[in-house]
Amino acid sequence: MKLPVEDDFNDVLGKAQKGQGISTEVLAETTGLSEESIRKVRRGDFEPNDVAILGQALGLNVEALLAIGRNEWYPEKPKAIEGFELIATPFYDMYVNAYLVSDLATRETIAFDTGTDPEPILESLSKRGLTLKTLFVTHSHSDHIEGADLILEKTGASAVISRIEPEVPFAAEKIEEGYVARIGCLSIEMFNTTGHTEGGSTFVVSGLSRTVAIVGDAIFAGSMGGANVSYEQGLAGLKKILSLPDDTVIASGHGPLTTVGQEKEMNCFYRVG
Repeated sequence: MKLPVEDDFNDVLGKAQKGQGISTEVLAETTGLSEESIRKVRRGDFEPNDVAILGQALGLNVEALLAIGRNEWYPEKPKAIEGFELIATPFYDMYVNAYLVSDLATRETIAFDTGTDPEPILESLSKRGLTLKTLFVTHSHSDHIEGADLILEKTGASAVISRIEPEVPFAAEKIEEGYVARIGCLSIEMFNTTGHTEGGSTFVVSGLSRTVAIVGDAIFAGSMGGANVSYEQGLAGLKKILSLPDDTVIASGHGPLTTVGQEKEMNCFYRVG
């Protein structure tokens, strides 16, 4: 399945405007555009000149914003990584991603989030003869944990979540930034990426053929999750992820896989300097 990019140009502009707390009236005064022109762009009317002006005013990567608006960019898909599986489940008119990562020598497996339906994860584990050891939760939004109860019950796995994330309706160990776990050949290290939620977490997985950063909704291909807690912290988390090596695969909560190198060029919220 070719997953669609999560955000279009107008979604990016809306997140930036809302995150910075700028009213349409003030944005019009700042840019010289009419309020109606701004609202048309926000509704998805792609006027390149207006989009560029708004992107500049909101501190965005304008070239990336325009490329997304013209449908000229989609992240290059990383080559298949043995022991790594993306599982996408429906969520209204989009999809939400969960991930399985396995040591194929021992068949020990870890999961990251569950998506909206536990069955695809349970089916994959059964079909491939894998043993789930731990469920790592990137954040507590319902679309990322709806399958947790059944998965934990059926597999006997444990769960972990950031100590500062809101409570979840299942037993989970509370962990701190810097937490490290080792399962088979896999090493997992967590750091905070607050912004979308209070305790949003990124898990960096080593031991596969490529390092993978499982980021929840801290980054999407070309964009990031809505900054429900803090726009500045969301940007800080995004930059923290993009400080990883360029060939690191970024596995987001929605949309396609991407890489740190691609996002440095094409993430609308990332600007050098």
